[in-house]
Amino acid sequence: LRQAGLRADRAWGDRSMKAQMKVADRSGAAVAVLIGEGEMANGTATVRDLRGDTGQQEVSRTDLVATLQQRFASI
Repeated sequence: LRQAGLRADRAWGDRSMKAQMKVADRSGAAVAVLIGEGEMANGTATVRDLRGDTGQQEVSRTDLVATLQQRFASI
């Protein structure tokens, strides 16, 4: 993501998903990109909107950068 010019951060430590999402929300992030065991197995990522009402969508990891760039272009 950074190589594509997008700002990114990563959740460090053994925090619960709920705690990680709270940190992401407090940081002011527009979206969270979730890659768990299921996404790893499927080659996907879940993009969750933290500021708007578009919810979340599962995208191919090969399409992740383009998906994020498209979302940020409309902000």
